[in-house]
Amino acid sequence: MKGLFYLIAGSLALIVLSCDPMKNELLVGQWQAFEILEEGETLSIDPAEITITFSEDESYTYKSTLNYQEAGNYYIDSKYLFTMDTVNQASTEKAVEILQLSPDSLVLKMNEGTKERILKLIKVSK
Repeated sequence: MKGLFYLIAGSLALIVLSCDPMKNELLVGQWQAFEILEEGETLSIDPAEITITFSEDESYTYKSTLNYQEAGNYYIDSKYLFTMDTVNQASTEKAVEILQLSPDSLVLKMNEGTKERILKLIKVSK
C-alpha cells in the first residue's frame, strides 16, 4: 500500500513539474508576427497579418492571412505548445515547438507539409 502511495505521489509531482507556470505567464498576451521563414527563406507574405492572443484561462485566438481564424484552448508541455481549435469542426490538436519564449519575443517551429516553417513574433500587449 505504501508503494502505491509513493507511485501516485511521484507521478503527480512529475505532472506538476512538467507544467511550467512561468512559461504560461510569459505566453499570455497579444503577439504579432514580424518574420516567417520557410526552409530558411523569408516568405513573401505580410507577417503583420498574423496575430495570436493567449489568455490566462488557457484560451487562444489566431488570425492569419486570407481571413483564416481559429480559437480554442492551449497548453504547454515541455518545449511544445499544443492548441485545439474549437471553432472549426474538423480540427485536431496541433503541436508546435517553442524555440524561444521571453517576455517580449516568441519563436515557433512548425511543419507545413514537408517543409520547416519558423514564425517569429513580438508581444504587442499583455
